Order: sequence, then structure tokens, then C-alpha cells
Amino acid sequence: MELMNQPFSGQLGDRLIELLDSADYHTLNVAVAFAKNSGVLRVKDAFSHFRERGGSVNVYVGVDLGGTSYEALTALRLHTDSLNVVHSERGQTFHSKIYQFSGEKSGLLVVGSHNLTAGGLWTNFESSVHIPIDGEKAAEAKMSKEMGDYFQELAGLATSFMPITSQDEIERLLDEGYVTKEVADRVRRASDAKRDGSKERLFGNGAPAKLPRLTSTKQEGQTETKVASPEVPTPTDTATVNAEDSNQTIWFETREMTGGSRNILDLSKKSLVESGNPTGTPFDLGEAGFMRGGVEFFGLNPTATDQTANITIHFKGQDYLENTILYPEGNNANGTWRLQIKGKNSSSQKITDAFRTEGRANYLVRKIVTFTKVTDDYYYLSVFPDSDLEEFKEASNIVARNGSSRNARFLGLI
Repeated sequence: MELMNQPFSGQLGDRLIELLDSADYHTLNVAVAFAKNSGVLRVKDAFSHFRERGGSVNVYVGVDLGGTSYEALTALRLHTDSLNVVHSERGQTFHSKIYQFSGEKSGLLVVGSHNLTAGGLWTNFESSVHIPIDGEKAAEAKMSKEMGDYFQELAGLATSFMPITSQDEIERLLDEGYVTKEVADRVRRASDAKRDGSKERLFGNGAPAKLPRLTSTKQEGQTETKVASPEVPTPTDTATVNAEDSNQTIWFETREMTGGSRNILDLSKKSLVESGNPTGTPFDLGEAGFMRGGVEFFGLNPTATDQTANITIHFKGQDYLENTILYPEGNNANGTWRLQIKGKNSSSQKITDAFRTEGRANYLVRKIVTFTKVTDDYYYLSVFPDSDLEEFKEASNIVARNGSSRNARFLGLI
């Protein structure tokens, strides 16, 4: 038996990935109160590899207190054998945090405070007890049976238990307000924080805690997101320690877009600042009233126009590779960078085809599109109606034009 006190004596996310790579287990049952993209995207490939070897992954998750996101459910549906939502309308919170590994001869039960989020699995202060299960020992066999009974009891909750078998069911949870999009939640929290900006800070930045980097690779036509170990940050490195807010988000007003599928997004070399102060940020241009353009967010120097980059975009639970950022020359040049949103997933489906399934061919036209950075070449995309523009502007630390004139479209950093 082991007691893990995260981050001091280990991180559960790393342990889960190791256990999923073990041949000792054939089933993982997960019961958590909250799930976010920040955690799910870092374990989804380990889930997939485990399942490819014949393993089964079953997840039971709550939707209380805004802790589980639309994006997390969407990704989990594609990377698990069963996904189930537990919720009571009487304010009875589903708050379990259990990870149960079962094998032919042994098992492991993890019970503690870890949710399926980056904070819960890596960077928060969390504790859990790890109990090896030997089926030949009466006490441990009894415990294993009790866990099986618990999952059966959850499934027997009738209308408080919802198996998720299609994306339509997740869309309904979104429409009815049981889950929200992560960027929408960040917009709300950012607006609240700006209104509460005068509060005096009474505490420090906690303990160092590493959050794994993700590196997207392509092998034999397959998309794989590998977890790589980063350096441990200093205690003042709040951008890494605060995992749920460490994913920077940029948004763009699209208006009409360009390209045959209206899938090309202009990224400015230079941006006219409308509000906020870019001084001290990567966007600092050193020129009053201006900042480095939107392409800077994707790791390219706006003035180094000979550069190109390919990024992976995560949309609706799928990774789409080889979305190209370039600076056109010749007849195609318009004096600005372009992001060609044209990637394909591991089944060779184009992201533009995924847009068409949303109900219209020109899905990105007259929208607010947001990119949340997971790593320098991996981002997840969310799309909002352009009627939300004022809300995004209010919540943003910096609002600028996606160009150097006041006629250019808006962009912002949250």
C-alpha cells in the first residue's frame, strides 16, 4: 500500500500512464467528479494504446459545479469503451475520485482527491492511497467486489445515470447548461477576475509541479500525442503550476474568411492595440499603440516571413495534423500571414469535412474562433457566434486589431 501526496511524492498522471502500459491489467474503471481537456488530452493516447491491446476503459463522471467540460466529454467518448454521466437534480454532488485497475491475477485501487484534469493528475496538491489487490486474499477480494458493486449501483440510479453513446447526447448537455465550453468558462472567469482585480493577494505560488509537454507526431498515417517530461518549474512559475489556466487562449473575429472552404484565417504581422498593455509579454513590439501580430501566438516571428509551421488542431475530440501557417508570396500575397485550417485526422478525414457536419459548409464564417495552446504545435479549437464579440472583448487582457488599421478584425488574449 502506498500514500501519494502530489506533487511531493509523485504525480498520479505519470503513474496512470505507466499502469496503462502494463500487461498486468485488462480493465480501468474511473469515477471522477470533474474532467477537463487539460487532463484528458494528456492521457487519451495511453487510453487508446491500452484499448488497442484488448483493454477496456470505463469512465463515470459528474457534471456538478461546472467542473466537467463539453470538450472533455467529447474526447472521452472517442477514447473510452463506456462513458457515463452521474448527476442528481437535488444538489447531491457526485464527488468520487477512484481509479480501479483490474487484471487476471492482480489489481490496483487508487482512491483519493484526483480529478481527471491537469491539476488533479499533475499539479494540484492532491493525496491518494494506492492499494494493490490480490484476488487470493479474502480482504482484498472483498474490496474488489465492493468496487464492482459500487459501479453497478451507479448504473442502477435510473434517471440520475446517463450513458453517453453519441455526440448528440453531449450536445444536449451543452444546450441545457449541464456542461460548458472551456473557453466560455474562461471568458466568464476572466470577466469576474477583471472586476475583482483590486483584491490584495495574501498567499504565494505554492510548490513546484511539472506538467507534461505534449509533442504531436505522425507515424504510418496515425496521429499520436506523446507525453514528454519537462523541467521542473520554479515556485514562481505560475503559468505551469496553475494547470487549469496555463493554456493560453487567443481569439479571432473571422468575418468572411478566405479560401475555397472559407478555411483560411489571416494572422497579422502587426496589430493595433485597442485596450490592454502588451509590454512585457511576447507580443511586446516596443512601439506605442501597436504589438506583434497574431501569428506570434503560434510561435512564429512576425517579421521572419520565410518561416512556415504545421500545427495540430484538436476539434470535437479529434486531432487534425498539418494545418499550415505561412506567409504567401507572389500573386497570393496580401501582406499578412495565413493559417490554412486544412488538416486531416488519423482516418484521413479533413477538418473542413468536420466543419460541414456542423450544419453549414462555411462554418467558420462570421464567428469567433479561439485557439487554446496545449503546446507550441498543439491547440484546441472552439467556435462561437460573432454575437459574443463584446463578451470576449470585455474578458480579454489585451484587445487588438488583426492588422494595423481600425478596419481590421478584432483579436484578443484571455
